[in-house]
Amino acid sequence: MAAKPSDLIYGVDDVPPPGRLVALGFQYAVLLSVYLILVVLVARAAKLSPEVTTSVVSFALIAAAVGTSLQAWRGRFFGSGFLAPPVYTAIYFGPAILAAKTGGLPAVAGMTIFAALVEIGFSRLLDRLRVVFQPLIAGFAVFIVGIQLGLVGTGETFDVTGELKPGFGWHVTVGLVTLGACVAFSIWGRGVVRLISTLLGLILGVVLGLATGVIGPDAYATIGAASWLQLPDPSYIAYDFVPALVPAFIASATAATLRTVGVVTTAQRINDAEWKRPDMGNIARGIAADGLGCLASGLAGTLGQSSAASLVGLSAATQATSRAIAFAASALLLVFAFVPKIGAAIIALPLEIAGAILIFTAVFLIVSGIQVMMVRGLDLRAGFAIGIALFVGLLTQVNPEYFDHLPDWLQTITSDMLTVCLAVAIALTLVFRIGIRQRDAAQWDATDAAHDELTAFLGREGKVWKLADDVIVRAREASASLVDHLKEGAYLASPVAMKASYDNLELTVILVYRGRPPPALHHAAAAPAIQHEEAAVSAGLAGFFMGIGADRTHVTTNNDEVTIRLDFAA
Repeated sequence: MAAKPSDLIYGVDDVPPPGRLVALGFQYAVLLSVYLILVVLVARAAKLSPEVTTSVVSFALIAAAVGTSLQAWRGRFFGSGFLAPPVYTAIYFGPAILAAKTGGLPAVAGMTIFAALVEIGFSRLLDRLRVVFQPLIAGFAVFIVGIQLGLVGTGETFDVTGELKPGFGWHVTVGLVTLGACVAFSIWGRGVVRLISTLLGLILGVVLGLATGVIGPDAYATIGAASWLQLPDPSYIAYDFVPALVPAFIASATAATLRTVGVVTTAQRINDAEWKRPDMGNIARGIAADGLGCLASGLAGTLGQSSAASLVGLSAATQATSRAIAFAASALLLVFAFVPKIGAAIIALPLEIAGAILIFTAVFLIVSGIQVMMVRGLDLRAGFAIGIALFVGLLTQVNPEYFDHLPDWLQTITSDMLTVCLAVAIALTLVFRIGIRQRDAAQWDATDAAHDELTAFLGREGKVWKLADDVIVRAREASASLVDHLKEGAYLASPVAMKASYDNLELTVILVYRGRPPPALHHAAAAPAIQHEEAAVSAGLAGFFMGIGADRTHVTTNNDEVTIRLDFAA
């Protein structure tokens, strides 16, 4: 059971008093609503009327309420049980714009549902896809999403298509002031102010827009025409599937999965004073909940949502990580959904202000992506993989006609920058893994000095391979515990040989000796002939290896030679 950190006022399982619970829930509901800007931009790309867009926003609020509750739920198959609300995310924004321009909102809805199912599928294959779900690819995906979003935001902020319109200077000024305010609050703000810098910059931009006339009669008319209370109209909801957009939405689902891994891991660390390493089962359930939240968005006829790292950070800053806050926020989002004036206010927001918010978010994504890529450092292989992938992706923006003569199935990949970048990066990462495993070996007698020799060996090689200290400690303690067990049980008929290798994903320690396997590992041979051949004894005897602490184990015997392999996720 997780130990509640002493700096938290309300831990994950605490329930704040009703008044504070409503106030904290309102804070998250308002911050979640800011991201509805992306919903409105997709609706504009689909050429929807303001009335229909208001209904889209209302249903998007309902989907956000569902997604927030699903993530806070602590179920057997889904839900991390943390305050980790999803938001309408830049990860799905680029593909959603493509879908809106290709097949309207039905294509956005149908492809979002497809992406949600892909993410739910990834939650069941998390361990098998570790080659893809690694820091290099995760960070690169976030980095590319940031570039895509920044390009859109720059066009909107500087109003590059409206330089001849009246008041052009004021429009650009409002956009720049909004961006400057967001940046200023983020750099010089403290505590909660820094974490809500987007909201504060938005408020300042709106105030300046009202004062300069950028927000004028048209905006007042849109908001005034909306009623205070009304059931949203679902008549716009329809679904379409566009095969050409499959790669783009698979790429987005991959990026959303990787992002959720990081968000849930952060939530685990914040809520457990004794946290040592990620709980992969909890992460898998978190990914499933994130996928179900995205599914709710698709069913509501809008773009996908995914867990927001900033809101998890806000929970730490406010010292309130209670998952009850998520349910309170969900209830308030449902209330917002039946107040059309909220949707109308977002619809009336000038594109210059929306663009500034997009640029601000994009910068954070780019910085975050670089930081994630640098978690394990960048070697030459990684540099080539992401460098070449980035240049190919940029080519789709600089000279998209270059790809016009490719086969249709390849054009489905090259039509989206994130898709082609991830495809090239993953392919090159797999190719460059050839010869990547680093090895060293040592041998020692099963004596009292064995632990010291083993500690020195792992410490020396761990530094050469740039392994994290906790991985080295786990491998050292697990191997030492196993050697103790073998020595005390008199299972050794020869010195123990140890081999260690690292492939940028896992540290593998192999112990080889002549003798008998421990009773928990011993199994009866089916026939003498089989006893003479190498055969797996067990890879899932958790009873013995749980105390050792390896992520996976594998034991084989060949005559009297026993090989025990311990794998540690790095």
